[in-house]
Amino acid sequence: MGLSHDQLKTFEDKGFIVVKGFYDKAVMAEVSALVDGLMGKEPAVGEEAKYFEQSPLSGENLLVRIENVLGDHNAALTDLLLTPKTMACLSQLLGEPAVLFKDKVNFKLPGCRADKLHQDQAAGWNAYCDSFITLGIAVDENRMDNAALSFMNSGNYARNLMTEEWKPLSEDDPPFTPEDEYVLIIADPGDVIFFDAYVPHGSPPNTGKRRRRNFFLTFNKKSDGDMKAQYYQDKWKNYAPNKADDARTNDTFRV
Repeated sequence: MGLSHDQLKTFEDKGFIVVKGFYDKAVMAEVSALVDGLMGKEPAVGEEAKYFEQSPLSGENLLVRIENVLGDHNAALTDLLLTPKTMACLSQLLGEPAVLFKDKVNFKLPGCRADKLHQDQAAGWNAYCDSFITLGIAVDENRMDNAALSFMNSGNYARNLMTEEWKPLSEDDPPFTPEDEYVLIIADPGDVIFFDAYVPHGSPPNTGKRRRRNFFLTFNKKSDGDMKAQYYQDKWKNYAPNKADDARTNDTFRV
């Protein structure tokens, strides 16, 4: 049910692993339908948090993410994703039981901006602890035309911050340089990426006609505590959810 020795070694060397078909097609069909339902849902206080931005390509106001999706307010979706298999793999990678720190769905609709090359830890996470693992889950096909992710594939990065907090590593869109150190992650629904909080990654703007919805579920070690409620209390104070008619421009670095 868990990860193999070779997968664990690859994660140690490169900071990420891709596991094809981790969730089966039937599960992902349910997940996709539930995510569609969230788009039209008006969240209650303390539940989902929606973020809208103005497209730099079309000027349209787009839903770019929904955060704080998992929990009792979306029990069916939570049960589909946080399975015993999922938690066992995360515990292998962390070396102890895993606790959910934050979660989101990135929608990456046509016209959505690029995600600059970055380390997740740079988004203020040092205030909570210094060791996180994120599970990226493909809800839709991830291809070049709809902004598939690029990851540093060489392992040639520091396991600490390589820039100031809140700063990307580069302002360039993919292909990142040196090109031979990065790989485009071609993914199908149900494929996953486990990655640490320091491995450089990003994605281009979606200049195609297909959406690219991915879940990103971030976990910490149980010994570091359950910090999810505090994280979202802090985030909503400093970077509040917004409405479509109050869409932000792309002038901040957030993950």
